[in-house]
Amino acid sequence: MSVLQREQTGHPGGDDRFRGNALLQASVTEAFALLGAGKRREAIAQISHYSSIAAQSSAGCYIFGVIYFNAGELRDALTWFERATGLQPAFAEALSARAIVLQRLGQPRDALKSFEAALELRPKDAETLFSIGVVLQSLGRITEALAAYDKALAENPSHCEALTNRGALLERFGRLDEALSCFDAIDAIRPGDSANLFNRGSVLQKLGRLEEALAAYEEAGRCGPHDADTELNRGNVLQRLGRAEEALSAYDLATQYRPGYPQAFYNKGIALQSLSRLHEALAAYETALSLNPSYYEASCNRGNVLYELGRHHDALEACAYTLRLRPGYLPALINRANILLQLERAGESLLSCDEVLRRDPSHPLCLGIRGAALHKLGRLEEALSCLDEALRLNPLAPEAWHNRGNVLQELNRHSDAAASYREALRIKPDYPEALSGLGVALKELGRVSEALASLTEALKHKPAYADARNNRAGVLLLLGSLQEGFADFESRWGRSNAPPRSLVCDLPNWEGQELSGHKILVWDEQGLGDLIQFARYFICLARAGAEITFAGRKNMHRLLRSLPVPVRLIETFDAADGFSFQCALMSLPYGFRTSLETVPAPVPYLFAEPGLVAKWAGRIEADGFRIGIGWQGNKFVDPHRSIPLASFAPLAAVPGVRLISLMKDQGPLEVEGPQGSFRIDSPGRDMDAGPDSFTDCAAVMQTLDLIVTADTAIAHLAGALGRPVFVALKHVPDWRWMLQREDSPWYPTMRLFRQSERGDWDSVFHRIADAVKACMEGAPGLPVAPRKSAAEISFPGTAGDLIDRIAKLEAEVERPGEPSRLEAVHCELAKLKELRASCGFSREIAAIEEELRLLNRSILNAEASLQLHKAWADFGTAAGSLARQLWKDNARRAALKQEINGLFDSAPQEGRAQHAKPRLEAF
Repeated sequence: MSVLQREQTGHPGGDDRFRGNALLQASVTEAFALLGAGKRREAIAQISHYSSIAAQSSAGCYIFGVIYFNAGELRDALTWFERATGLQPAFAEALSARAIVLQRLGQPRDALKSFEAALELRPKDAETLFSIGVVLQSLGRITEALAAYDKALAENPSHCEALTNRGALLERFGRLDEALSCFDAIDAIRPGDSANLFNRGSVLQKLGRLEEALAAYEEAGRCGPHDADTELNRGNVLQRLGRAEEALSAYDLATQYRPGYPQAFYNKGIALQSLSRLHEALAAYETALSLNPSYYEASCNRGNVLYELGRHHDALEACAYTLRLRPGYLPALINRANILLQLERAGESLLSCDEVLRRDPSHPLCLGIRGAALHKLGRLEEALSCLDEALRLNPLAPEAWHNRGNVLQELNRHSDAAASYREALRIKPDYPEALSGLGVALKELGRVSEALASLTEALKHKPAYADARNNRAGVLLLLGSLQEGFADFESRWGRSNAPPRSLVCDLPNWEGQELSGHKILVWDEQGLGDLIQFARYFICLARAGAEITFAGRKNMHRLLRSLPVPVRLIETFDAADGFSFQCALMSLPYGFRTSLETVPAPVPYLFAEPGLVAKWAGRIEADGFRIGIGWQGNKFVDPHRSIPLASFAPLAAVPGVRLISLMKDQGPLEVEGPQGSFRIDSPGRDMDAGPDSFTDCAAVMQTLDLIVTADTAIAHLAGALGRPVFVALKHVPDWRWMLQREDSPWYPTMRLFRQSERGDWDSVFHRIADAVKACMEGAPGLPVAPRKSAAEISFPGTAGDLIDRIAKLEAEVERPGEPSRLEAVHCELAKLKELRASCGFSREIAAIEEELRLLNRSILNAEASLQLHKAWADFGTAAGSLARQLWKDNARRAALKQEINGLFDSAPQEGRAQHAKPRLEAF
């Protein structure tokens, strides 16, 4: 506000008036000097004695108003300006000054009237038009304000303030090109104006012209004083250009220029998060919140980082805090839904999604999360519909395509699932989750090599991605690459939806270290079939010299006690037991570096109790070819392993075949097949009705001629018992059955029958029926070697022969057979043990005896398996492998007998039988 250089006087003449005016002018001059020196009170005091003189003229009132205005005394200034317009109503400067004071006093409507009165006096005054625009803008009358700025610029195209305000309004309206032209015009008038360069950079940033925006901000920083906002925006542009490290430097400058600048810390957190420096990002967001506890955006992003760090419960608390700061804040509601989903609280996640959709029914991200929640709840068709809607609204959302693939996978629509994963990868090529999902879909389609490539690619992008590594383990094992597969399988505890570890302790993990003389704690995991399959490794641990304790489910202890090596069975772990190592059951193959050539298969390694065998043999009639069947496993693990009962019709139609259910709590069934009904008998609902699992089932299996089953624990039990078993497998089976082969390296007495096409059980069971017919025709019952009747035994042979014979009979006792034959074996064994005791053999040979027992079990199993292959006319790879193993076992057996003979100076003599002659001295 300038001083008016004119004075309206009263009557001329009079020395006193002249002298007073002179003193007033001197006082006014001194007052302005004092204002310039910042001495406001002194300036007012300087003119206060001359108020009466100033009040006599409009110019004097105006000047006093200006002095009071600059001294910050707005009410007094308003009084003086109103006196001036009272004396001279057409006083344009005073009207404008009055308007400015009214505006400062928060009376914009009165200010507008005063400016409009001034404009009537000076219709083309650009300054007044500009001021009117400012007041209209403050009143929210934006369109009128813009028109006022346009009129001001029509009168004075170089009015930079009008250009600035016009550009700002046009930017608000989204008319960015017009806004930029305003700031370009200012730049031509006042080049190097840092404030205008800042405004210009902001518009360029919104236009996506990022390099030009960066140049504008950098020029503003060079031309003007250090400015935190300029650095903040420069950092934002650098982030958008992918130059996050440089953005961090800009944000640090912003906080240097304005200490305690919460938005700079917030934006710094975003940059750090993009660089995956999550702990630093968390610290930046927390600093922003400490400076501004109501900064809900910082709180929301803090929750995102906590989620990425795996601190899901803390992330959920951050969402709750954000929603207390700003109830209904959509990003926080969406984050909450996603976190709840990851915490397996899908129902609550669904409620959070519904809260978002009440506010915004077409929110694509929320619809995507809702689809994933419905998937978790098993509402697959609803999930698919929700994800389809999300993708209709935003077809470029890779997460929604990925989730859609997951749902289609579970709907058994693997080709469609693969297409969804590929679409996600088209949008986001380095998306490890989609690559992993694609790998699983390709595996289910039988395209296993492609599956392996996809999973390996996922791990290139995310090496610590446990889901992809676990999925790759399944593919490698399916391909028979056991060492690599079991190594990848160690990732299973980190995968999503992993079951909790049944034991958590600080013991070192056993990964192949020396075990002789050490105690090892093995702990249970996963399904009953897995426990039965991998219990064989207890024999390997025993041979390695370990003292074994197994912490596992109580209902399996009784069956596991039949293992041929000592295993301490417990339910709870006691750290005071002094273990050297711990190992999860299914990590034992990794520790032993199991390959396809070294799979331990000493079947049987589990044995039915003779008393139970006799009990169930009396229950199950001996007539017919008795086939025990199992058709359903754990449907929550894989529903596609189960077999429709009608599929067993071809087997039931084979003359002489009896089908007997091996399912727990199952009575007799009449099943309707394609050619009529057939019967499935039952041993009784009391089979395995007690607290112990599979003890009755194992005994029942010993009375049967064959077991035919789906991929369930029944298959593993039959294989572990060394019983002949046919397993019906889906098109792409579980990893342990591998691909194409008809035998299993895990179970020598097992044959595999695979679907040639997905879902086709009919052809599988017709092939099984043909194999049963061939077996019945070629070998009507399982071959059993004739045994001599035991009476008084005179043992011909060496000490080694005696110990070997005892070991062999102990192995035979554990095998099923006719009661009369078993009685004879027990009788012979008792006599030989008496003879052994009378010889006084030292306990020093206990380890050799134990190895002989294991070898004789292995030899008997191999001989029985070879008989089966002969009956099946199968002389392929598996039969050859069995023959080689039999030769190795017999060679080792002979060596051990010689070792015993050497210890006891016992050797065979020609021409007559040689009785064992133990040496007298003890060993």
